[in-house]
Amino acid sequence: MKDVIIIGAGTGGLSVARELSKNDNVNITIIEKGPLADAEDGYKFYDPWDKNEMELIKTTVVGGSSLVIAGNFIPSLVGELKEYDIDIEPQIAQLKEELNIQPMPESHTGKINNLLEKAAKELGLEMSPTPKAINPQKCKQCGRCAWGCPHGAKWSSLEDLKVALDNGATLLTNEAAIKLITEEDKVKGVVTDKGNTYTADVVVVAAGGMITPKLLRTAGIKAGETFAVDPFVTIGGYYKGACQDHEIQMNKYLKLPHILIASHTSQYLLPKIQETHPDATADDIISFMVKVPDNLKGKVYANEVVKGIDFDDASLIARGCGIASAILVQAGADIESISSTHVRGAHLLSSARIGDIVDNNLETEIKNLYVGDGCVLPEAPGLPPIYTILALSRRLGQHLAEIL
Repeated sequence: MKDVIIIGAGTGGLSVARELSKNDNVNITIIEKGPLADAEDGYKFYDPWDKNEMELIKTTVVGGSSLVIAGNFIPSLVGELKEYDIDIEPQIAQLKEELNIQPMPESHTGKINNLLEKAAKELGLEMSPTPKAINPQKCKQCGRCAWGCPHGAKWSSLEDLKVALDNGATLLTNEAAIKLITEEDKVKGVVTDKGNTYTADVVVVAAGGMITPKLLRTAGIKAGETFAVDPFVTIGGYYKGACQDHEIQMNKYLKLPHILIASHTSQYLLPKIQETHPDATADDIISFMVKVPDNLKGKVYANEVVKGIDFDDASLIARGCGIASAILVQAGADIESISSTHVRGAHLLSSARIGDIVDNNLETEIKNLYVGDGCVLPEAPGLPPIYTILALSRRLGQHLAEIL
């Protein structure tokens, strides 16, 4: 019997646990800093990092960001990963069938999504329906996709957790790993903030873009020399009775070179819209998210995270906002009301990259120490990364299930 510790019960960690738990000869312990909660309460566990110029959005809860994403599943970096001798096409296909990934039916599109698509087309731009891991039969179109689905319609990693627990895995919550134990270039276990030491034959670190590299540094691995996010803003304007906040978020998107524009609402827009329209409510806003692929210039150190907006980021965001504004005004938004949120960073990635920190099996230079989250991505894709992260972590879980 092999003892395996998985640090982090987010998208990557639970995906590894799900696949690995199919091996009866493995004893799996999942260590998670956050609590276990219902998917509909996901919004309560946002844990933003705002100690530098860009606010970085993350969650501290079992299931991680899968509870609060919009359910978008667009493959990315599939070709780029093949350059590292990594083929995730089998896992992409498995996930598409298992999660029933497909665009939402026309009955679930929403009037504003249709209006924005029409306005974009009038300007010569083609929007596409977003592939979703959402069950239309359960979806009530409440608009709370990024808060935690209250109807059980949107897939989350809690489904992977159930499989792992049913197969005998153990979940420890409200306990954070703070140090990796190594001996003669082999991993031996983990020390937590509760003073506990857990020994293991294999450790998979999947604690997220900011924590995973810090843990690797405790083992002497110089991770965190690169760090990327998805910088984004939400830009919108006044449109009486839009009720876009009750539609499925990011249901339509426009992909331009280095820019993603998708239908999206944000509570941060309302005070800005009210400067020109004091009577505005959250139901009177029509808006887009503008997101750009990040560079790798960020750093994650033991006691510091450095991530800012450089000229290239700002230039791309400005260009995307100009295009989004044109569509919004074409759709009927009051031009004087067009406003934007501050820049935030979602999807904390690439701080333990394939080729730098891990090999094509996601193993580090320390034997039996693996990384199983978005840290391993070689670059920020500029698209929702969950599909690719899930495929990579499923691949890792399947690999470990074969060799242990």
